[in-house]
Amino acid sequence: MLSFWAQLVRRWRLPHFHTHSEIQRKLLRAGAWLFVIIFLHVIAMHQLEGISFSDGLWLTLTTVTTVGYGDISATTPLGRVMTIMLVYGGGIFILGKFAGDYFEYRSYLLEQKLKGQWRWNMQGHILIINSPEKNTVQYFQRLVRQFRATQQYQDHAIEILTARFTNGLPQSLRELEVVHFGGQCVDPEALEAVNAKFADVIVVLASDEGDAASDGITFDILHRLKDLQVQGRVLAECVDDRNRKRLFSAGANAVVRPIRAYPSMIVRAFTAPGAEQILENLFSYEGDEFQRFEVKVRKPWGDIVCQLVNADIGTPVAYVSKDDQLVANPHAKDKIDASAIIVVVREGNLVTDREVRQALDLSGRDE
Repeated sequence: MLSFWAQLVRRWRLPHFHTHSEIQRKLLRAGAWLFVIIFLHVIAMHQLEGISFSDGLWLTLTTVTTVGYGDISATTPLGRVMTIMLVYGGGIFILGKFAGDYFEYRSYLLEQKLKGQWRWNMQGHILIINSPEKNTVQYFQRLVRQFRATQQYQDHAIEILTARFTNGLPQSLRELEVVHFGGQCVDPEALEAVNAKFADVIVVLASDEGDAASDGITFDILHRLKDLQVQGRVLAECVDDRNRKRLFSAGANAVVRPIRAYPSMIVRAFTAPGAEQILENLFSYEGDEFQRFEVKVRKPWGDIVCQLVNADIGTPVAYVSKDDQLVANPHAKDKIDASAIIVVVREGNLVTDREVRQALDLSGRDE
């Protein structure tokens, strides 16, 4: 029996979606035969031995499980023959086979889940499609932790669709309660298998952040997601800025550059839509940028913010204290003692330290 079952398990290792139901049917058939044998033996003991149905059931179960208490037993010749035929000849064998099949089935399911060959049938989950070419595990760890750190997504299930991890997810990702499905990201069957239609959040990663050809794969994935009529928000990474409009037209709700060191940008696109564009601009020399002004000032932070904004210089976000410590986003009423101020200014807005002093109306007591 064991060799026969081992052969079947080897045949079932390929990720066919119908395999699960086939194994269930085998278990159901074995369970049905076991039930029939137990039922017939209980009836036989009641009719041939004159014992009650409850005692007949007790006798049958203790015999078929080979416990054999001996408190009740068949005494008539015909009753013993029926016990030998039904229980010894069939029941014990089928129960043993059923138990063996069940544990093999559990082992098979575990293997399928670990190797990404299991359909989890999730809904309202976070779906990450594709995987980075380099530092894959480390990137996924940071991205998942960023999602887990938010109140909005801390309890969401997370599934990754990728052709990597054919031998199973690394332990570090399993510890973060992440699952995956092994398949090609442009395969419609794989997208259906991960229930992309019912995901709350879908992240389409660029397979190679340095190769603009990755945008073509992303474009194809987005079109297939549109065909599925997905319900959640979709973010796509774009390597070449010239492809942004095409990705938006293909169904992306947000498009960002693949900045692997800061996965928080992706999370912000879902928790605060639009924030990812601001963050992205700050990481480049296009659009808004940070600028440091060497200005000594002692004033409430709220006054500094209002004066610089009213002067159309920019938006202060942090200051450097006298002991050279950076303090970000202080309270408006905090009276700061700063040696420098960090301000978000517009692209091309060339501002000097002197102009900042004038905007802050600094006098001798302020400096």
